[in-house]
Amino acid sequence: MPPSRVPSSARRGDAAESSASASRTTSGRARKNAVCARILYFGNAGPPPEAVVAREIVTTGQLFRISDDYTAYIDDSREFYNALFVVGSDPIRIRKFMRIYRDLLKTKAKIALVREARPTARAQILNTGFDDVFGADIAPPEGLARIHAILGRIVTRQQEETLGELAELHLQHYAAQPLLGREARLLAMLVSAKGSPVRSQQLATSSKSSHRQISIKSLQVLVSGLRTKLKPHLQIVSHGPSGYALVDVSPVHKLIGGAAERLGRSQGGSGI
Repeated sequence: MPPSRVPSSARRGDAAESSASASRTTSGRARKNAVCARILYFGNAGPPPEAVVAREIVTTGQLFRISDDYTAYIDDSREFYNALFVVGSDPIRIRKFMRIYRDLLKTKAKIALVREARPTARAQILNTGFDDVFGADIAPPEGLARIHAILGRIVTRQQEETLGELAELHLQHYAAQPLLGREARLLAMLVSAKGSPVRSQQLATSSKSSHRQISIKSLQVLVSGLRTKLKPHLQIVSHGPSGYALVDVSPVHKLIGGAAERLGRSQGGSGI
């Protein structure tokens, strides 16, 4: 029986749908990588010169006038944005704005764009929570590149926080009490080894603080404290020079292990 032939109109329809799907995907990626900015300024007059500079950096930036005590333009529930300019010539009002709204802007690139500011004033602005301070003479390509760098760091931080939360949830299956940061890193190393010993030097390195590496004696103290926080069916076993291993000593685990061992022997004896 000869193969059925697909009508050319159907092929054109499939091609059009495929093209539309690819276009939607490309558009979604472009939106994700684009800088969508809001530009906020103070006062009752029109936008200041600094707002014009911000619009040169992000040409699609939306302009909003804000008051000292209220603004509705930081909410993104209706319209997405990922960068926020606060512009003007008054560093005090700019700092005050960020102190009020900093906790609501953690996922945004926060830029203060000021006409003139001494280094000490710029440092004070950064200390209130802004990610960067631009001068009015900044070149648009440089400003846009710096915003992309900030957004990249924000994404990386969010990913690290998510992984940290997942790791903490995973370790709750092994610990009966809350763990300190060093204890969590040590337990994560032992869990990932799946019952095999992990050398003490590796554990000491993974458990180090940001200031100094932990000593082997301190590691022993850390392991001792961690043992008291594990669930009853788990033990940290010392293997001398080979380090430490996390083992499951529950009766069920022993039965499963014994059954697997007997099955392996029987299969080996029968020549399977």
